[in-house]
Amino acid sequence: MAPKKQNRQNLIPVAGEIRRLPTPRTGRKQSSLKSALSRQRVTLEDLHNSRERIQLKTLQRKISLSPPSDRRPPEKLGDFLPQWFQAHVTKTGDVLATASETLQATLPEKLWHSIAFGPLQRGLLTLYCSCSPAKVEVDMLLRPGTPGLRHLQIATKGLIFKVKTVVDRARSTG
Repeated sequence: MAPKKQNRQNLIPVAGEIRRLPTPRTGRKQSSLKSALSRQRVTLEDLHNSRERIQLKTLQRKISLSPPSDRRPPEKLGDFLPQWFQAHVTKTGDVLATASETLQATLPEKLWHSIAFGPLQRGLLTLYCSCSPAKVEVDMLLRPGTPGLRHLQIATKGLIFKVKTVVDRARSTG
């Protein structure tokens, strides 16, 4: 038993002499390394938790029969069609009727019978003429800055601001 006591006595002073070994200077303190490691662990745990949350949400969406919240339920055709017809067909028809009356008063009768109305898109009215001389005359009367175009713009409340003339014998009425 005596040798055991000596070993204990020898160990105690040796344990008291243990010091930290000097760390190589890397520009960081040991405490900052610990905090960086703990931050990294928290970040990894957060990523794991967020992945689980995303998986849970997608699973809930698949299980539930309701559509995702970012989509509106589709409208019934009976509710949608009258609104669309009013906005696109009736309004354009009214504008073209007003433009027709204005052009009939502005253009000579011979030119009036040689043109046909085309589409009205984004304020550009297309007029189809039966021949090149009629196209040139209509174009001269309805160029930007002329009184004919100004009367047309005023009558249609600015919905027509430019007129394009095209020669097309098949579409013209003359």
